[in-house]
Amino acid sequence: MAVRAEIEFLAPGSERPFAYAHERPCRAEPESARFVGHAVEICDLRGGEELRLDEHGATLGRWPTRVQRFDDDDYIRERYYPESAEIIRAALGADHVVAFDHNVRRGGSCAARADGHAVGRPVHHAHTDYTPRSALDRLRHEFGPQAEAGLSRYLQVNLWRPIRGPLRDAPLALCDASSVARDALRAVELRYPERTGEIYYLLHDPEQRWYFASDMTVDEAWLFKNFDSAPPGPGRAAPHSAFTDPHHPHVPPRESIEVRALALFR
Repeated sequence: MAVRAEIEFLAPGSERPFAYAHERPCRAEPESARFVGHAVEICDLRGGEELRLDEHGATLGRWPTRVQRFDDDDYIRERYYPESAEIIRAALGADHVVAFDHNVRRGGSCAARADGHAVGRPVHHAHTDYTPRSALDRLRHEFGPQAEAGLSRYLQVNLWRPIRGPLRDAPLALCDASSVARDALRAVELRYPERTGEIYYLLHDPEQRWYFASDMTVDEAWLFKNFDSAPPGPGRAAPHSAFTDPHHPHVPPRESIEVRALALFR
C-alpha cells in the first residue's frame, strides 16, 4: 500500500543557501533557502518490504523502551540516552556509541512550552541532519580535535520513535538512500544564535523512493544514517521528512522523540 502526499524539497537556484535553526533574529537577513512542494508516492512498509541500514540508509525495528517520561530533558539524558546508545550499538555492531542530542516533537505545537521544555514541530521538508563536514565537527566536539585518527569508521545516526501510538499525525517518511543521486543533496548553512552548522537539504528527483510505516507504536523505532565515513555506498545517508497522511486528516497530534548519536568503529 502507498499514499500520495506532498513533501517540501529545496528549490533549485541558490548557490549557498542558508536557514535559521530557530526564529529569524530581529533585523537579520532573510533566509535564502527556499522550498517547493512535490507530491510523491510513499510506500507503507507494512506491505512486506524491508529497508536495511547499509543498503537503504534506514531500518525499522522493534526496540521497546523502558522509559515512560519524555517531558524532562535531564531525565531523558539520564535514562533514555544510555538505552538508545545500547540499541544502536547492538544494531550496528559498533565498538562505542554516544548519544549527544535529542528533539521531542509534537504536531501542531508551539516551538517551546511555557515551562521551557523544548518541543518542536515536525519538519515537513526533506533533509539530513549532517554533512561530512558537520559530522566531523561533531565528532571532534565530542571526542577531541584528532578523534577520527583512531577510528576505522564512524557514523552519525538517529533513533526516532513515537512516544504515543498509534502514530498517524505527521508520520516520518524515509527516502531510500540508494535512490538519491549525489548531486541531489545540497549543503545548507544552518545558523544558530551562538554558532553555524551545516546540513543537507534534498532536491526533488522523480527517481527517489520514499517509505513510511503506518500506525507506529512506542515499541517501534526508525534507525537511520545521516552520515557514514565508510567508502561511499548505496546506504550512505537517508533523507527524511514528516508528511500529512491524507487517510488520517483529523487525528491526535504526533508526539515523537529522536536521539542523535555517534557510532564508532576502532
